[in-house]
Amino acid sequence: MLLHELIRETIMSKAHILAGAQGSETREVLSVNIMDSPDIVVFLRRGDLLLTNGYLLKDSPERLIDVIRGMHEKGCAGLAIKTQRFSLVIPPAALEEADRLGFPILELSMIESTLGDIFRESIGVLLENKNQELHYALTIHKQFADHMMRGDGLAGIIDKLSSILGAPVLLLDAKCAPLALSEALRSPELAIVPEQVSLALSQQSLPEASTSLCIPGIGDPRYRQLECLPIFTYREEGYLLAFPSIYPLQGPQLLALEQAAHVIGLELTKRHAVKERSRRYKNDFFSDLIEGFVGTEQEAMYRGAKYGLKPDRRALLIVAREDAESSARTGTNAERVSAERDRHYPILKRGFARLDAEFVMFAKNDMFGLLLFEGQGDWNEHAIVGKLEAMVADIHRSAGLSYSIGIGSPFGAALDLGLSYKEAVRALQSGMGMNRRRFVSVYRSMDIGRLLRMLPYEELDRFYHEAFKALLGKGDQEQNDMLRTLRAYYDNHCNLIDTAKALFVHRNTVVYRLEKAERLLGRKLKDAQIAFGYRVAFAMEDVLRSDAFVRKS
Repeated sequence: MLLHELIRETIMSKAHILAGAQGSETREVLSVNIMDSPDIVVFLRRGDLLLTNGYLLKDSPERLIDVIRGMHEKGCAGLAIKTQRFSLVIPPAALEEADRLGFPILELSMIESTLGDIFRESIGVLLENKNQELHYALTIHKQFADHMMRGDGLAGIIDKLSSILGAPVLLLDAKCAPLALSEALRSPELAIVPEQVSLALSQQSLPEASTSLCIPGIGDPRYRQLECLPIFTYREEGYLLAFPSIYPLQGPQLLALEQAAHVIGLELTKRHAVKERSRRYKNDFFSDLIEGFVGTEQEAMYRGAKYGLKPDRRALLIVAREDAESSARTGTNAERVSAERDRHYPILKRGFARLDAEFVMFAKNDMFGLLLFEGQGDWNEHAIVGKLEAMVADIHRSAGLSYSIGIGSPFGAALDLGLSYKEAVRALQSGMGMNRRRFVSVYRSMDIGRLLRMLPYEELDRFYHEAFKALLGKGDQEQNDMLRTLRAYYDNHCNLIDTAKALFVHRNTVVYRLEKAERLLGRKLKDAQIAFGYRVAFAMEDVLRSDAFVRKS
């Protein structure tokens, strides 16, 4: 209840406001206090209206300035004094300070009632006002809840709130993206306002309590001032914004905004519960399929039809896991891990959507699985890996999440999904075993690199330099040309024409380089044993040049 309302409805209507009259229009009275103590300010709280006869100030009225400042800092509603009781003279400096701060000082001497009578009447009016507020809150809460129970959703609640406030209303999610907006903001001429508000608020830190804001960047000046109320469930859900013509909101209108926020929180909680149950069923199905608890292909097709599984439909299994130390994962609270997984889920889902293919996403333990269905034509592994690498880099840049990805082999039968999942996990573990981060690894059943990575770094480096010692001592350009030619020669099964095509050079150039390399190395390049040794050395080169390869002691 505002101070001027309390004055109007009690015997204090006969009082005279000595200073700070403008503050009576904005300061809220939460309680009334009677006290005479040298350190009176210490015991006051926000919203207190202090009644006093000024006894302790009569001998040193200059202290009143400190009292006014102290009460203003605490957010008190005002000071009401019977100055004539002990002939207290309020210094002009104190009145000027009260005017400057907008802190109301009331003269009660013309009221014959005692301070106790004024106190009791004021408390009675405050309690009656609070009772009316509670009754209004219950009524308006029921109206909002009826919309939710009828299935009107967020749009129905927002439109009802807009009609009560007589002002446009906007609901944003935690990322400041519009979730719902009132009818006025859906009109073509105001369609730009939600976008401008969303952009402006996403660039600043938002409050954790109801706050009045002014956003200069909004084109239409009518929508630059707004009331912002955060919405919380078990996590931060978003913000409810109102654009009232009378600013800021007070009384019943502010209550309506608060009750709407509460009901919206319930609606969002209900949605999360439904979504979580559906997600849990999906996770359980894929977990059963991976672990082998689904016995027949027919059962897998029946239970997985809703997730896109069809007979002989080829798919690819991808797993994603956050880059983190295993010890940190083990010591993390289970509820916190679950909450973090729920937060990461939509971010990763938006990233996977860039693959431009039909997919189903699920969670298993501390990893996310992605069932990617084959579209028209054959799999383009290079294109898929490229898109996944771009996605991994983007979510790290935009959301600060560091994830790595493993890819299994394509499969056609639903019961083979578990095998593809295990292959994807092995590919992921292979990269993590080398302390790599934000990588995309494809499972290779006969990848010699997996065996080479088990050897000490020093042994690999020694073997490689012993194999190409004669070539490594040449100039940079000549060395690169001969090594590149030799590698292409073996990659193309010692075929001179295919090697020349791969290097985009003439066949005679290839012959010249190979003869020179053979002369420097002192070995026959076509000898099977020699060729095998050089192929292994080139495989070691790939491992040695890997940014993530860590020397093992």
